[in-house]
Amino acid sequence: MIKISIKIEVNPTEDPEKIVGTLNNFTNIKQEDIVIDKISEGYFLYSVTANGRSALQSMFDRLRSQQIVESARKHLINKSREDSVSFMLNKQALYVNRFHFCHSPDESPMGPVWVKIESDNIIRLLEYLVPHTIKGHPQEVNYLPE
Repeated sequence: MIKISIKIEVNPTEDPEKIVGTLNNFTNIKQEDIVIDKISEGYFLYSVTANGRSALQSMFDRLRSQQIVESARKHLINKSREDSVSFMLNKQALYVNRFHFCHSPDESPMGPVWVKIESDNIIRLLEYLVPHTIKGHPQEVNYLPE
């Protein structure tokens, strides 16, 4: 079982369509799957949940194309817990289809994108998503997590 939960705050100056595009840069979603909660006047929280390994395909591909598997591995392993890993991504970077991990919400001026990945075996999932590297080359595992 793999479950991905994504949350993103929408400020009054932001275009909701661009926020949906930002979410789609992490995983393919349908607009009708987004839950929108009002935080305060003009501020909203968009939440979406996706399931299965295919929901991580964009992240898998982007980490490799940006050649940041090793640094992503360190970050995600440090953030992992018993059955999940929670982290933040820079909203502006994700909007332009780049993955930039944040250590604190202040690192993303418009607010971060909060991501939580849950799995029955989070270590196995992370070994697939962000495997060890040798001289910058991911040492891909020979299994697909479920």
